[in-house]
Amino acid sequence: MEPWFLMFLHFFGFADSLRLFELEQNTDLYLRGFRPLQLDALLQWSQRVAGQQHWDREALQQQVMQVWMERADQIARWQAGLRRLPDDQLLVAALGSHGDWRRHWERMLRA
Repeated sequence: MEPWFLMFLHFFGFADSLRLFELEQNTDLYLRGFRPLQLDALLQWSQRVAGQQHWDREALQQQVMQVWMERADQIARWQAGLRRLPDDQLLVAALGSHGDWRRHWERMLRA
């Protein structure tokens, strides 16, 4: 089990289902598209991933809630953006361990 501080949540931005699929094929990260973006759904997804990866669920829940609070203004803008965008657009979030993110950025630099 990795220490909680080695798990990271990041929002990639808006994408349609095809772009989300492409991201999933090209990364070791755990991705999900949200529409609407709600804390409950984000927490449920992160807890499911934590269980699958044997991560500390409580620590990840705290981190997700902290990110939600710290980025409240940005999240409100994303939520408003989703209401304006076509129905096929999602807000893509990614979870990964330190190693997952390191591999992701190394792969991006080689591309």
